[in-house]
Amino acid sequence: MTAASAPGQPSARPSVRPRVEPAVRAVRISAAVLCVLGAGSLAYAFYRVPVIFPAATIFAIALQVPLLLLGWWLLRLARPLSAPPRTWSAAAVIWGATAASGCAVVANPALTGLWAKTAGVAFASNWSAALTAPLNEELLKVSGVALLAVAAPRVIRGPMDGLIIGALTGLGFQVLENVTYSLNAIPLTGATAPGAAVAAIAIVRVGLTTLGSHWDMTAVAGAGVGFLAARGLRGGALPAAGCLATAMGMHLLFDSPTSPSAGVVLLKVLADLIVVGAFYLTLRRRYRARARAALARRVAEGAIPASEAPFLLTRSGRRRRQRQVRVGAVRDDIRAHQLADLAAIEEEAAAY
Repeated sequence: MTAASAPGQPSARPSVRPRVEPAVRAVRISAAVLCVLGAGSLAYAFYRVPVIFPAATIFAIALQVPLLLLGWWLLRLARPLSAPPRTWSAAAVIWGATAASGCAVVANPALTGLWAKTAGVAFASNWSAALTAPLNEELLKVSGVALLAVAAPRVIRGPMDGLIIGALTGLGFQVLENVTYSLNAIPLTGATAPGAAVAAIAIVRVGLTTLGSHWDMTAVAGAGVGFLAARGLRGGALPAAGCLATAMGMHLLFDSPTSPSAGVVLLKVLADLIVVGAFYLTLRRRYRARARAALARRVAEGAIPASEAPFLLTRSGRRRRQRQVRVGAVRDDIRAHQLADLAAIEEEAAAY
């Protein structure tokens, strides 16, 4: 906020809806079409089970709803200073659940067959999952993050933004994959107890492996997209490639043919969680340091009153400042100024 537009006074500049460039509009339409095609691919691949076992299908979906809602809340909360926009957060989840998942249903069997033809059936039976999923699925998921970076450039401005949007994309893929695994388990167990088969898959994939699944792999790959958004090809290509390779390595480790015991699975989950945690904590520390520097500079320039600065960089602080004001119109004005100031600070903090 400026001295000419202090809290409680009307904003000097009316809000103007930004113009969408034709190229950006084309990317948005293309992404939407790919989501529809992906959803169609999934429907074609799995429609028989819902037709024959509708109750078990509803049960399988219902068991994943808490994971989706909790993941949505926690991952958006994990973004420093403020949550990403709901619309584009939902777009990331939808891409993972439709376009990426639908294409993977087609691409995974094809690549699995290639391993069998080139390296032999014995090799493919052990290693096809560990070699196929990291290549196909990580590329499909992160391509959605890249498309979103073009479709909404202000949503992914740096690696922290990319990490959060990538995690949301992976969450969508993870939830849909859990449902499809549950549906596949019904015929694989003889279809004698559909509900029990669905519950068993949910216990493993939600109760045991959730913390080491797609959300953290795509979070790391998404951070690479953020490096590209912040630095361009010249400075961002190498970190982006490193992030994608790391995500693929995490996926390879998770799917590697080792003992299926719960202890080994938990070790894999822990390893992937440590990797994404290290990425997140490093990026978060630097993000907040840049935000504090940007805030201090804007206060020194008089763009933000010093009395407002202590409240601005935390969600609880902004709410506390709003609660100090009893007049609703003034409270709304303070909230609007906070959002405007925060947007300017985040623009600087996000760039890496």
